[in-house]
Amino acid sequence: MGLLGCEDLAAPNRTPRYLADLAGETFHWPPDRIPVRYFADTRGTMPALLRRGLSVWESQFLYGEFKGVFVADSNLADVIVRWQDSVPPDVPPDTAGALGACDGVTTYVIDSTHAMTDPIRVQLRVRLGFTTAQIAACMRRVATHELGHTLGILGHSPATTDLMYGTPATDTPTIRDRNTAQVLYHTPATITPPPPR
Repeated sequence: MGLLGCEDLAAPNRTPRYLADLAGETFHWPPDRIPVRYFADTRGTMPALLRRGLSVWESQFLYGEFKGVFVADSNLADVIVRWQDSVPPDVPPDTAGALGACDGVTTYVIDSTHAMTDPIRVQLRVRLGFTTAQIAACMRRVATHELGHTLGILGHSPATTDLMYGTPATDTPTIRDRNTAQVLYHTPATITPPPPR
């Protein structure tokens, strides 16, 4: 008769990867806060962009370390995602997908105890001078990129081919993005999430 033992899952040793921290500070959602609650602006393609982006990131993890769900009330959300200004029309994306047709920003407030004080906020913005199809392609990339920040990849990749590069040219994580996310979720966090609402 044999005995099998289980231990805590060890951090995967993954290369290549890049640093997911910000000035030495790290963040990820702890197991007791999974699933992370997302509120999506209901106008335009935002719900579909977030559904796709969350699905893409969830599939990068080996053991289900990250999962997001939608909530209908922003007062119950851990992450709030809105359009910054205009709402782009729902059109098929341009397959060439011009870079710079849109942008996004993810913000959070950290207090002196290294705790986030409020929900993480994401804003997506249309930039002028591009076709609606170019904007649609850009939004797929940028929405998924900004969701990467909300799961804890606080900085940007130095590689232009990665989704988490400052101006992403892809709408799916590369192996470097995947490895970075996997290692992050097995690294002790120095920043705690906002309190549950």
